[in-house]
Amino acid sequence: MKEKFEYSVAIRTVGKAGEKYLQELRSLHQQTVKPKHIFVHLAHGFDRPKEQVGMEEYIDTPRGLVHQRAASCEKVDTEYLLILDDDIYFPEDGVEKLYEKMKASQADCIAPDTFHNHHTPWKRRVIDFFAHGQYGRKNDGWAIKIGRNGTFSYNLNPDQGAVLPTMSAPGTACLVKTQVFRDIHYEDEQWIDQFPAGTFGEDQVMFHKMHLNGYQVVMAYDTGILHLDAGTNNIKEKSYSKLMYRAMSLYLTWHRCCYQLKGKSIGSKMLDDMAYITRFVNGLSTRFCYSLFLCSPKFFTAYLVGHWKAKRMIHQKEYKNLPNIIISKKK
Repeated sequence: MKEKFEYSVAIRTVGKAGEKYLQELRSLHQQTVKPKHIFVHLAHGFDRPKEQVGMEEYIDTPRGLVHQRAASCEKVDTEYLLILDDDIYFPEDGVEKLYEKMKASQADCIAPDTFHNHHTPWKRRVIDFFAHGQYGRKNDGWAIKIGRNGTFSYNLNPDQGAVLPTMSAPGTACLVKTQVFRDIHYEDEQWIDQFPAGTFGEDQVMFHKMHLNGYQVVMAYDTGILHLDAGTNNIKEKSYSKLMYRAMSLYLTWHRCCYQLKGKSIGSKMLDDMAYITRFVNGLSTRFCYSLFLCSPKFFTAYLVGHWKAKRMIHQKEYKNLPNIIISKKK
C-alpha cells in the first residue's frame, strides 16, 4: 500500500504566462495525489490571470522573485510544499513520483532536472567555461556542485532516472519539507530583489543555503516534468544595465554563499579569493574578446563596472547587517 502524504502548492507569477500557466494548473489538478491547497503568489500591481481551473487561491504579494518565493510557506498547513514557477507541466503521477524519490533518498528537498545542463552543445560549454567558469564533470555521484569561485559544475553523464545529491538546482520546481523551507529564512535574502528580475541567481542562493545549513537536497533526472518556457539566453540582446547587474550578482553570490561563511578560516578565505580572482580574470578576458568581435564595449565595461559596484556594496551597512547565511546546524 502506497504511503499517503499531503502537500500544498505555491506558485509565483506576474500573471502573464497565459497558456503555459493553464497547462500547469490542469496538470496539477490531474495528479494521482492531488494538492490540498494551491496558493498563487501574484506580484503586487499585476492583474489576476484569467486562467482558473479550480481551487487556486490568489495572494497579493510584494513584487520581487525572492519576496514571492519567500512567501511560499505562508498559510501552508501541510508537511510538504511544492514550490513552482508558473510554466511547469507535470505528468499525472509527477508529484507522487517526486515524493517517492524524495523519501527513498531521505532528502529534505527534491528538484526535477528541468534545465538539462548535461545536454548542452559543446560550443556553448566552451563559452560557459571561459565566460562563467561553468563546466561538466564525469559522473561522481553528485548533480551540481558549487566551487570555491562561486560557479557551478554539473554532472555530464547521470544515469537514467538518477536521483543525486546536489548543492543547487533549477528553481522552476521543487518539493520541500515545509518546516525546512521555513527554517532557512529565505526572507533574509529579500535584498536580492533590488536587482532586476533575471539578473541574479536567487534560486542558486536558495538551494545552496539549504545545503550549507545541513539539509539534504537532491535532483531527480528524467522525471517527465517540463519547463514550458525554457527559452535561450542570448547575451547579445542584453542591455548594458542588465549585463552590469549580472556581473554584480556573480560577485555578491560568491561573497555571501562561499566567502563570508560563519567559521571560515583565514586560509580558506585566501583560497576563495584566489579562486574568484582567477574566475574574474577569465571572465574579463572573454568579455574583452566578445566586445572586440561584436564591436561593442558594453560586455567588457559592464563586467568591470559591475564588479566594482559589488565590491563597494559589501561595505554598505545594509549588506553588512544581513544575518549570516549559515543559520544553525541541523540536529
